[in-house]
Amino acid sequence: MSQQKIDKTLYLIDGSSFLYRAYYALKPLHARDGKPVQAVYGFVRMIKKVIDSFDPQQLVLVWDSKGKTERHEEFEAYKATRQAPPSDLFEQKILINEFADLIHLKQMAMAGIEADDIIYSLAKDFSAQHDVIVISSDKDLYQMIDDKVRVFDPFKNKIVDVAEFEESKGFPIEKLAFYHALLGDASDNIPGVRGIGKVGATELVQQFDSLEQMYANLDQIAKPRIKTALENNKDNAFLSERLFKLRYHKLDTLASELKFDKDEWKSARKFFEELNFKTLVKAIEVNQPKQLSLLPEEHLSVKKKYDFKVVLTQQELDAVVEQVKKAGAFATDTETTGVNPFIDKWIGTSISTVEGESFYIPTGHQDETQKQLSLEQVVTALKPILEDPKIKKYLHHAKFDMHVFAQSGIKMQGLDFDTMVGASLVVEAWQSVGLKQLSESVFQESMLTYSMVVAESKAKDFSYVPVALATEYAASDAHQTLKLFYHFKDLLEKNELMGLYGDIENPLIDVLVDMEAEGIALDVEMLQEIGVLVEKEIKKIENEIKALVGSDDVNLNSPKQIEDILFNQLMLPPQKRKKTGYSTDQEVLENLAKLHPVPALLLKYRELSKLQSTYISSLPVYVNPNTKRVHTSFSQTRTATGRLSSSDPNLQNIPVDSSIQIRSAFKARPGHVFLSADYSQIELRVLAFLSQDPVLKKAFLEDKDIHAQTAAGLFEISVDQVTSEQRGVGKRINFSILYGLTPFGLSKDLRIPMHQAKEYIDRYFAQYPGVAQWMASIVEKTKELGYTTTYWGRKRDVPGITENNKSLFEAAKRIAINTVAQGTAAEIMKLSMIELHKQLKTKNLQSKILLQIHDELLIEVPESELEEVQKLTLDVLENIVDWDVPLKVGIKSGTDWQAVTK
Repeated sequence: MSQQKIDKTLYLIDGSSFLYRAYYALKPLHARDGKPVQAVYGFVRMIKKVIDSFDPQQLVLVWDSKGKTERHEEFEAYKATRQAPPSDLFEQKILINEFADLIHLKQMAMAGIEADDIIYSLAKDFSAQHDVIVISSDKDLYQMIDDKVRVFDPFKNKIVDVAEFEESKGFPIEKLAFYHALLGDASDNIPGVRGIGKVGATELVQQFDSLEQMYANLDQIAKPRIKTALENNKDNAFLSERLFKLRYHKLDTLASELKFDKDEWKSARKFFEELNFKTLVKAIEVNQPKQLSLLPEEHLSVKKKYDFKVVLTQQELDAVVEQVKKAGAFATDTETTGVNPFIDKWIGTSISTVEGESFYIPTGHQDETQKQLSLEQVVTALKPILEDPKIKKYLHHAKFDMHVFAQSGIKMQGLDFDTMVGASLVVEAWQSVGLKQLSESVFQESMLTYSMVVAESKAKDFSYVPVALATEYAASDAHQTLKLFYHFKDLLEKNELMGLYGDIENPLIDVLVDMEAEGIALDVEMLQEIGVLVEKEIKKIENEIKALVGSDDVNLNSPKQIEDILFNQLMLPPQKRKKTGYSTDQEVLENLAKLHPVPALLLKYRELSKLQSTYISSLPVYVNPNTKRVHTSFSQTRTATGRLSSSDPNLQNIPVDSSIQIRSAFKARPGHVFLSADYSQIELRVLAFLSQDPVLKKAFLEDKDIHAQTAAGLFEISVDQVTSEQRGVGKRINFSILYGLTPFGLSKDLRIPMHQAKEYIDRYFAQYPGVAQWMASIVEKTKELGYTTTYWGRKRDVPGITENNKSLFEAAKRIAINTVAQGTAAEIMKLSMIELHKQLKTKNLQSKILLQIHDELLIEVPESELEEVQKLTLDVLENIVDWDVPLKVGIKSGTDWQAVTK
């Protein structure tokens, strides 16, 4: 949207949305006196972006109030699933309130009233005289959009109006509450109708005018399953609609209270100095605040400084290729119609070989004003240089572009540096390693974002963006990637991290590309059959509970009703008290299950409901229509310890122990089997090596039962006297010691007195004194350096290690110790993946690594190769490091994933 100075526009900021984003978007940041300030810094920057972008003259910052709201009176479990906020968050909010007061930014909050309702009420009160822009990423606020009110999502850089909403959702805004009555809202714990997802909810909203009309005409619903779900969840549907709808409250706010003057910004200078916000202080000193605008017209800093050229002829393309060959290295980036490289179309390519110049080669724009080269011409020209391993390539999020190239038959080789992965090893303040954010934070150079460019040209996707605008956007991607390469390569060298990057993280990218491209087969029909069984089991449990309590009017999704059933009707003893009653969480139900069958049934009900919504209903959506396989995405940058994470979908969290065997729906190809290779007790073996504790080392060298040995020491008996129950205690302590096991936690877990739990822990360290000494040394070293380091050199800041607050210090200790052990174990797995991938290719084997689930690899193997690959896998994984503590790997094969699950 083009910026226009509209004096009467009222801007309403959702403070909670900003606060949580600011807190979690940054790594821990501390002022000189040690107090945490990352949320403050992030929040101030976001407010500055709003001011730079919109030049608001009416601006209000709206907050949620502490405590329960009126919605909690209707539904006690409202927002009950949200985790408690970090303890230091509210301390930082006090500083944010102080900052807002300093710049005379109006703040509003009301006891018992949610910020969303205050924003809605302000918009209602003032939209007759003002245009209103609500600044928030909370989609609940979309329901207030009309011809005078719009919502700006600052994190997607996108303004949503009536037309944008209705085009994207397929129904009018007036039906949004109807939609969420069916779908619910997991973030607010609004139940909705179980069994109805986004597609089903959309279809019903398009078919009926309202929730009331739908329930008056259930006979018009064709699908029996949907009809049954609606019948069984009618109360939840109407409750959900009431909870979701915004509510008007009379505020009596005067128009004069809304005024804002951006010149007041300088009043915060002393505040910035005290918190050591140097860039913000400098901006005030030069009296030219950095333009951190969110709108396209302001993102000209890169374009103004550099020469970006469009390539439209074969001669120009050939010249670029020659330039690449002479340079021997280049940065590149692709543009596509979306974010799925396996489905979306390749639209253009940017190339930069030298700072100050970059080229964009469009191939798929719907722009008839300029003739473009065909994709075939571009592939023919670029394939030789992209596949030449001697020509170095620099990319940002290289996996995506390598997948795009592969769709056109190009197997890119010669990846020298991925600036996203490299940045993740050294960034100190910002967690985000996005290209745009890095350009701004490292070079103070703002770039256009994808959503800005698409919105500016009112395009459906990038192919509809005019070539001129696309060139400005795309060429800067390659150019800034080149600059970031030089910057982060230097930083990695200075921080002695090039070994970690060059030996592990960079070669791992090729492995992950092949794994993601291979995908894994999902038997959707079988999963649906599992879903039917789960639904039947859920219904059976519901009926059993109703019979046991003697009532058909039971809503198992209502904690208030469950509380009444357990503690009033069944007269079971309450376990934990809340402000408004008694808890019915998992721990409580597990304790009560010994006394009555209903709590055990409730636990099973919740487990099955989660399986149905999180996996059974969701996984089929991810099946690629072309390959008929699920292609997850692995990330090297999302965990602090260096572990890989999986998303879209997350296949690392598919349940193992549940009676509902979802993994059985993942099948090997015909003529193939799955081979699972699972490191046994790898973190304990890492601990034995790093601590050099002689007793622990000896146990692994002699292949003893480490859990039985630990139990023998705890109970002061011989190993052959250890019972299975005692071994379980040993196992619990062995696996928990690296995660900061405390007497309180152990006593709670084992249901034993605190003094006995403390005695167990003391005996553990007496049995393995080297472990205690190693842990103490890690803590001392971390205190000295401010960070902890894995065996291969990955660093993690641990600012809380010098805290006087005992709970914060203990948490920091856990982070310091666990990061070393878990991070080192993750590095071993990565090295194994790299070597096994290399060996499979070198030996011309057809077996493929499909998944990594932390300590486990899943490999798809032709039956004819099974014996050879099994032997090879064991050899690689068990001998990947030359340590005096052996690594041990368990191997299983089978035709589906469940069959090879330990």
